[in-house]
Amino acid sequence: MKFWAGESPNEKVKIKHNYVMDSVFYYYNKEDPKINYNYKELFLDNGAFSALKNENGNKTLLDKNKVLNIQESLKPTFTVPLDYPFTPEMPLPVMRKRWDQTKDNVDMWSEVSNLELVPALHAWNLNSLDKNIHWFYKKDFDYISLGSVLTTKDEFNGFFGDRQPSKAFIDSIITAQQIANKYDIKIHIFGFGSSPIMYHIGSYCGLKSTDSIGYKRKAAYGKIILPQTGERYCGNGKASFGNKKKGDDIDSFLSESDKIKLEQCECHICKDLPRDAKERWENLRHSWVKRTYHNKWVMEHEESVMEKFKGDKNEYREFLDGSIGKSGLKHLWEYAKRRVNHYKIDILY
Repeated sequence: MKFWAGESPNEKVKIKHNYVMDSVFYYYNKEDPKINYNYKELFLDNGAFSALKNENGNKTLLDKNKVLNIQESLKPTFTVPLDYPFTPEMPLPVMRKRWDQTKDNVDMWSEVSNLELVPALHAWNLNSLDKNIHWFYKKDFDYISLGSVLTTKDEFNGFFGDRQPSKAFIDSIITAQQIANKYDIKIHIFGFGSSPIMYHIGSYCGLKSTDSIGYKRKAAYGKIILPQTGERYCGNGKASFGNKKKGDDIDSFLSESDKIKLEQCECHICKDLPRDAKERWENLRHSWVKRTYHNKWVMEHEESVMEKFKGDKNEYREFLDGSIGKSGLKHLWEYAKRRVNHYKIDILY
């Protein structure tokens, strides 16, 4: 599963990316939109969710022609036609209307642009999920992005904000992926790569790609990410999520296995330091910029770990049993395995 590192305008941290996810929203009010960082490939989101959070009723803040113009001027590798996401409180007729508007935009983008499109999927029950994926299939799309989608219990589960790990969330992903498999369509899921654990669960479930700006956000709140694990509080931040600060020294934050992972880190912030967990921890503790570089490297490293098991799902599963299978989210990993291997989509109809 490809990891696209989420980016936003920030003059303090200039990271060279291979693969980056950015958003039209950050450039919408600029007279001459330009990207000020280096990258190999760019996946440009349309800014619809950011706009939705600021909507007045159902009136979007984004003009579709302006969004398209910005996308064409920035020349991304992939981009998403302007879509109209759902929120849980929306009535069903509103959801249907917003989906029709989304389809209209997909048709418009396809007709007037030469951009490589990864349109957003939305659905409000199992039947609409299958029907809407089939609509993309008829339009010859083989790569789509997951927007607002139900759970397998027909309960709404919006894919917005931080991707909080839960069985319902895993259900949504696997259900959409299993239906998409019928049509040989690959799926990108926004914001699912905020931790190694969730990244690998998504990869095992069959997702083609994900993105996250969580590596940077966690760094700002004093968190570091460790391979095949999650975040750990490092200091000098005001974290309000995950494990809270418990003391003032490394032993208050990191287990012995955590320390070993930190000692083995090969990011450019850590690798030139002695393989001493305390020295590396202190180095990261006092700089959110260094934590940002470290966290991004860890997430990209997870992609290289996943690639080692490409084509051998049994070996990959055994590896994950020995890593995330021993983490605090073991129950989600076990649930994902059961859903992927024993509960096929046919029984849900």
